[in-house]
Amino acid sequence: MRWLPIFFTALVLPTASAWADAPKPGYDPRAAHAEADLDADGQIDRREFHLRMVEVFFHADTDKGGFLKPEELDQATVLEEDFSGADRDGDGRISLPEFIEYRFHAFDEADSDSNGRLSVEEVIAVFER
Repeated sequence: MRWLPIFFTALVLPTASAWADAPKPGYDPRAAHAEADLDADGQIDRREFHLRMVEVFFHADTDKGGFLKPEELDQATVLEEDFSGADRDGDGRISLPEFIEYRFHAFDEADSDSNGRLSVEEVIAVFER
């Protein structure tokens, strides 16, 4: 659960210098939510979340090899200690399907009312943990 706030920094695609091991002071979960909420209905549904995570994956894949390697983890807000959890096949890299599956576990944990959508309040609650 300690990785949920770190994970949600990925809702906003930052510049390379903005990635870090924890949300930056002044990071605005409301702005992150609004940017990921593509249809502006006040909720991030699973489709919007999936699209955002695909963008994050390809942004983080700095060598454009189609996989995330340990040296690219900071770009995807995946902590080294969580790498083995995301690397399901143990090949030393994270594929897009592995990344999406890993991220959706966090989505499901943050979705406190289990309605398949993240409200701004649910995203904010993650940052308060």
